[in-house]
Amino acid sequence: MKCLRLLLLLALVFAMVPLTTPALAAESTMVRIAHGAFNEKIAALWIGADKGLFKKHGVDVEVLQIRSGPQTMAALASGDLQMSYTIPGSVLSAKAGGMDVAFFAGLVNKPDGEIISSQAIKSPEDLKGKRIGVQSIGGGVWSLTMVALGYWGLDPKRDKMLIQVLGDQSVLVQALDTNNIDATYLSYTLANDLKKRGFHSLVDLGKTGIPYQGLALAARRAYLRENPDTVDAVLRGVLESIAFVKNPANKTAAIENLTKHLRLSRPADAEVGYQVLQYLYDYDIRPSLEGIRTMHRLLSPLNPKMQNVRSEDVIDEAPVQKLEKSGFLNKFLETLKRN
Repeated sequence: MKCLRLLLLLALVFAMVPLTTPALAAESTMVRIAHGAFNEKIAALWIGADKGLFKKHGVDVEVLQIRSGPQTMAALASGDLQMSYTIPGSVLSAKAGGMDVAFFAGLVNKPDGEIISSQAIKSPEDLKGKRIGVQSIGGGVWSLTMVALGYWGLDPKRDKMLIQVLGDQSVLVQALDTNNIDATYLSYTLANDLKKRGFHSLVDLGKTGIPYQGLALAARRAYLRENPDTVDAVLRGVLESIAFVKNPANKTAAIENLTKHLRLSRPADAEVGYQVLQYLYDYDIRPSLEGIRTMHRLLSPLNPKMQNVRSEDVIDEAPVQKLEKSGFLNKFLETLKRN
């Protein structure tokens, strides 16, 4: 009887092994991705993390906000972060400082957003001598502001504009609303609310056609070399997140996600941001060399060391090429067409 019980116990143990082993083997790799922006363009990360689209490919992505570009690059260099969802200014500056960092996927490869002004400002010419709010010098808000000023033929120094560093876009909205600044760059979602209350839009940057590299994924080249499968999994999750956002069947879920993360009071307030993502997001996620060159030209006067950095030096095409060579990208796009 004792032998029979022992045999039954052993049989039970061995029967359980196949059930537990796959779970251990399928343990996800942790990837921390930081962003500094606060707008709808972070949706591909938020949705990928919240909906399990990264986990589907074996990575557990933690999305963090670090508002300072230099702090983000420092965390990337130390290994506390694996990736950054950032703009060219941070990466070009880090490269000029000796850090071997590169963009490997561009999620927003065109300019977007609007320059919003107080009711007293009727045209770009009225900005001369006025106060313009930004998040940081060299950051995304600053970059798009400089792109707009250049588009109009304006120069902050010559035209005696006061560029004020205040905080992220939620802070800039408050500053404009309380008349502490005269104009600022805002994402479409935040700009729409102010326009409803009588503030003016001086330009929709998405309609200018200016070559621009917006938010893109960056990492240390060493990390990209040593973790090709993890990077590949992140890109697969990103593409699935983009597809989720662009699928009309997911509109309600996407808007709810934006409402939560942007801390909006009503889902209706996220509608504009959702519509913008239909235009901004694309399945061609290669970084834009011409867009990075635009930013290099704007930023070089701020950092003499940047003169020694070529735009090509901050792009690593290998991860997207791996997606293409594996056949995943073609199969993914074919599936989307069929659906």
